[in-house]
Amino acid sequence: MIGNDIIDLKVSLANKRAENHRFLRKIFNQDEILTIWNSKNPELMLWQFWSMKEAAYKAHQRKFNLARKLNPISYNCSLHSGDISGTVEIERETYILKTVINPEYIHTWVDSGKNIQKVYDNKSYSRRDLIQDIILELGLNNSYTSISKDLNGIPSLFLENDNKSIPFSLSHHGNFTALSIPLIMC
Repeated sequence: MIGNDIIDLKVSLANKRAENHRFLRKIFNQDEILTIWNSKNPELMLWQFWSMKEAAYKAHQRKFNLARKLNPISYNCSLHSGDISGTVEIERETYILKTVINPEYIHTWVDSGKNIQKVYDNKSYSRRDLIQDIILELGLNNSYTSISKDLNGIPSLFLENDNKSIPFSLSHHGNFTALSIPLIMC
């Protein structure tokens, strides 16, 4: 299972969403709202929960080959010790997630074993640079590689010479792009 999300904190923290009760009630359940309000930094906690829900949603969509339908209020987040890992429950599925928070971004991914997690600064990397970096990271020797999406918008790395697709999760926000690739698929 793969899914990830990136939040550019410069963009998101400017919105002050933790003070917007209407927004909170649309996205978060009562326990999540209380956790947000009781945290040391409510805005950061809000965006961590959002990132967790997005990453789990992407994994759930891929796992069950679902059409796009984000319903974050129905996804239940809980944090584990240290606030860098947690779970999201969607229907009867539970997704285990890891989060990295630094001054510039929040990056969350589904922790399902051996995955490559990378964050790129969009000012330094083009889409072609991103593909080349993935090829190098995975040790692939393929000059005809592209990113393609299926009918549900789920991305894969397509290796034209081998007629092979490698699933991965791609996320963009503000100045950042993040991805998660399962090593088992390479």
